[in-house]
Amino acid sequence: MHTEAHIKMVADTLLPGFLPKDPNEKNLVFHFTLPPNENYKVSYLKTAKNEWVFSSSEKVDR
Repeated sequence: MHTEAHIKMVADTLLPGFLPKDPNEKNLVFHFTLPPNENYKVSYLKTAKNEWVFSSSEKVDR
């Protein structure tokens, strides 16, 4: 299993590809896979300054 810091780093790198088109969205959730075969769901929250901040992650089975 990967560390929370590693998951956050990967999620932050992928974040621009998942940003919602609706500027009113306040929550964002997406999934990704880390080798060899670990799937994660991450959540972000939008701050009052319109910045997306990592909120949580969880390992998911597919």
